[in-house]
Amino acid sequence: MIIVVKGSFDRDTDKIRSKELRLALDEKITQLETAKNTSHITGLKQLRNYTHHYRIQVKTTKQSYRIGAIIRGQKIWLVRFLPRKIVYKQFP
Repeated sequence: MIIVVKGSFDRDTDKIRSKELRLALDEKITQLETAKNTSHITGLKQLRNYTHHYRIQVKTTKQSYRIGAIIRGQKIWLVRFLPRKIVYKQFP
C-alpha cells in the first residue's frame, strides 16, 4: 500500500522518547507498507460514523497508542499518533 505521512503525524512521532514504542511504530509502518489490502493489517478498526477513517493499534508492554489514518483504495494517510485516551479527541 502507498503511505502518505501528514505533518501532524510527524510532529506527534517527534515527541516519542520511548525506544520500545518507537520500535513498535516502525514495525507497524513496515506492516502497512507490505500489506496488500486492509485485511492484512492487524489492529485496524473503522471509526463509527466514518467511511474512510480508521484507527490502528500500536501497543507495547506499558503503553497503548493509536494511529489515526484515512484509507482510500491503496493509499493510507497517517494523520495522528497519540495515546489511546487522547486520540479520539484529536482525530478525526
